[in-house]
Amino acid sequence: MTRARLTTPALLALLAAACSTPRYTPSDYYALLPDLVRFAEADARQNGGPQPPTGPLWLDVKSFAGGGWQLTDETLNRDTVFARMAMPGAQRVEKPQDALVIQDTGTVAATPEAAAGFAGGRWVKSYGVMLHLNQVKADNKEIAATVTSYFTDRRSWPTGICRRIQRVTYRKDASGAWKRVKNELRKGCDDPD
Repeated sequence: MTRARLTTPALLALLAAACSTPRYTPSDYYALLPDLVRFAEADARQNGGPQPPTGPLWLDVKSFAGGGWQLTDETLNRDTVFARMAMPGAQRVEKPQDALVIQDTGTVAATPEAAAGFAGGRWVKSYGVMLHLNQVKADNKEIAATVTSYFTDRRSWPTGICRRIQRVTYRKDASGAWKRVKNELRKGCDDPD
């Protein structure tokens, strides 16, 4: 009887092959990206307090391109990422702090205008929903994306900014298409930081 011995390098290579996760491609990322953006925007608009936020959708494209890199180990073109989101009317934001700018207009006077947010106090220069992709993680079955939505509303005073963090998980179905299988609210508007 002949016995074969595995050398240390061969054993390590065998273990690495058994434990490795599959490589994800930009096509995998682009397949789930439109659903992720639509889901996060809808969640922000539905959970925006007593008056859902109106106004534009801003997309922090740099963060979404970074999420693609986290998944694929490839640098993705920001223009391509923005186009693949397939969100007509969305506005691209290069500096997220420029989208949600709080203005302090001074001391609040006890007038109806001040109470409406038109004179004095704190208000947001622009309003709407902004999405920022925090992180993408994957294993051999699922891709999980953590996305933060910021939303504002100038119709109330003082203007508030709500930050919600969702972890949205995708899995391939029998046909090979990426489908959203669950979402987990990590932080709601009223949760402490």
